[in-house]
Amino acid sequence: MIAGKEAHAVGCNWSFAPIVDIDYNFLNPITNIRTYGSNQETIIKFADCQIEALKENHILPCIKHFPGDGVDMRDQHLLSSVNDLTVDKWNNSYGKIYQHFINNGIGSIMVGHILLPHHIKEINPECNEEDYMPASLSKEILTVLLRNKLGFNGLVVTDATAMIGFNVAMSRSKALPLCIERGCDMILFNKNIDEDYMFIKNGLKEGFLSQKRLDEAVLRIIGTKMANGLFDHSEVEESEKIVGCIEHQSLAKECAKQAITLVKEQKGVLPLTSDKYKKIRIYNLTDQDNGGFKEEGTQLSLTNLLQKEGFNVYEFDTKRLDFQEVFEGGIKDIKEKCDLVIYVANYDTASNQTTRRVEWIKLMAANAPWFMQDVPTIFVSLANPYHLFDVPMIKTYINCYTNNDQTLQVLVDKLLGKEKFVGKSPVDVYCGRWDTKR
Repeated sequence: MIAGKEAHAVGCNWSFAPIVDIDYNFLNPITNIRTYGSNQETIIKFADCQIEALKENHILPCIKHFPGDGVDMRDQHLLSSVNDLTVDKWNNSYGKIYQHFINNGIGSIMVGHILLPHHIKEINPECNEEDYMPASLSKEILTVLLRNKLGFNGLVVTDATAMIGFNVAMSRSKALPLCIERGCDMILFNKNIDEDYMFIKNGLKEGFLSQKRLDEAVLRIIGTKMANGLFDHSEVEESEKIVGCIEHQSLAKECAKQAITLVKEQKGVLPLTSDKYKKIRIYNLTDQDNGGFKEEGTQLSLTNLLQKEGFNVYEFDTKRLDFQEVFEGGIKDIKEKCDLVIYVANYDTASNQTTRRVEWIKLMAANAPWFMQDVPTIFVSLANPYHLFDVPMIKTYINCYTNNDQTLQVLVDKLLGKEKFVGKSPVDVYCGRWDTKR
């Protein structure tokens, strides 16, 4: 609802959402916190609500990434990734999800640069494996599966054609006209726009793209715009009264109250009190090259919020390491410096990242929790819910799913015992392992 209202307020009319991928593989760096979890019924339920809210605010939804991301551990931004589910498994998972939304009249679908080899083999047994194309360039997937078998007659848009997963499949001069010929209606983004226009024109002249298919694509684009009133020039509300308004901030805070999940808890660590923990050390874990810990739009920090509650809090400075502590420090030394340690991980899901794993300082893993058996230690993930894979030994672990001011405020209330932890995990946070549950 908030996304729809704020998008409409700033003049948007099309949303590349909801994401209806299934978070099958916890090592997948893309689906992670971008989809609604690992359960297809949950995904359908929440995506239905998002679609309804977008439509109520005059925003055209676009579900993605057909034929389904989340199986491969690799990123289609960097290569043509693979959904290697068998035909039956795909039909009973991703297939059911897409069939549901197609039956309910979804108007647009984004197609990913994702291979679906078992379907290609079934549809076209004569096709050699080296000739398999990602869905955005595959006639078998676009025309036979999506159009004919699933019955989708709406607008098909490619995922960004600047992505490597699209460009390595074939020469861009052929890929652009062929993605239209094989079933896409619209191309998302360009590399060199003048060159890309030339590739389409040349493709039409050389027979890679037929006039009939081009006309069909243009007709679908115009029809989609007309069906959604994009030629009506309806006025939008004043954005400053809508974007970031108090009502939306309150709703975001309520979402955080319901979502934040206490996955594991060591007896006696929570709730935090200034009497029990005189000094708290915080380790901020994030990408080293993103300009710092706080994401754009986030004004608060856990450090400042806890300080306002009367705690003596300081952050471990990775740029000014205490070499005596790194090479000679022991349990007594760290106990003199802090009574509690909190790790705050903010490895948000991001394009062009091969992994969303915890990364320690290379020098002696100086910021790793070697002391956790002797100093109470809490691990908080603001994004990726799967960090237990890298810190199974930590006994108090919390997932927040997103990093914003409202989430941080609610997190502090829950740490202090002012709010109960009520969130339930939408995925297997234990990553299918026994050691993460201990």
